[in-house]
Amino acid sequence: MALTATNLIIVFFLLTSPAYAKVGEVSFQSQQAQISRGSDKILTEVGTSVEMNDKIETLNGIVKIVFIDDTKVTVSEYSTLVIDEFVYDGSTKKGKVNLKASLGTLRYTSGLIAKNSKEDVKITTPTASVAVRGTDFEVKVKETGESTFTLLPSIDSNGNSYTGIIEVFNATGSVVLTQAFQVTAVTSIFTPPTPPSVDTARRNQAIRKEQRSADDDAKDEEIDNKKEEELLEEALIITEESETESIFIIEDDKATFISDSDNKVKLVVPSVSDVTLKYDNKGAITEGTLNAGGNVTINIIQQ
Repeated sequence: MALTATNLIIVFFLLTSPAYAKVGEVSFQSQQAQISRGSDKILTEVGTSVEMNDKIETLNGIVKIVFIDDTKVTVSEYSTLVIDEFVYDGSTKKGKVNLKASLGTLRYTSGLIAKNSKEDVKITTPTASVAVRGTDFEVKVKETGESTFTLLPSIDSNGNSYTGIIEVFNATGSVVLTQAFQVTAVTSIFTPPTPPSVDTARRNQAIRKEQRSADDDAKDEEIDNKKEEELLEEALIITEESETESIFIIEDDKATFISDSDNKVKLVVPSVSDVTLKYDNKGAITEGTLNAGGNVTINIIQQ
């Protein structure tokens, strides 16, 4: 038992020591945000580290943060996020996350920690908390503290869409959101979350977007099929032409026509030419075709 307690103390020390202070980093920003870390004020750049107890504040730009367990949080314009707690063990892929959304709009995408237990991840606002397990959601917090939570569809590692579950609660009650674009609002710490309702406008917008994407994919496939048919048709034409009798000699990208030894007529054209040649030699007509493009027709009559 003493050994186990010692090990726990060592693990705690490692996880909270400065060498392990980084819990994530800024992966994208449209404009710089400010991180308050103790008495320091840090302007963000892509790659800026974030640590436990950091306070991230945006102005008229957004910042995306990727945590070390692949949790992703987008902090929208004029919003504030506080990292109250973030502990993660990469070997077991377990840990604990507590984030505070105190103002503005945040979008949360679950990482590895949230796949174990909903008790491992909690996001709080001034009026409510949300427990998460493997899903996406959005929270909007007004200056009054009123909070609105929206459950969003998620995408798995194979690109498939699915919808997880979140529980929104405070001291007066709780609700569970299970359908994409379900919404609940909490006006104060003294009122329970409202019954879930679906944001039909947002859901229909997502359906239209998905349909446009499917139509674009179908159109691209149709274009690809048409191009393939054209290539096959062109290959068939080339094959048929190559099987016809020709009086041209193709060499070094040149097509050469040579008459009989009596007339000494020689014609050299690029091999990509479209040539129809008629040669009248003492009443005998010989025709040669080289059809590869260029639309050239040549008639030679020699007595």
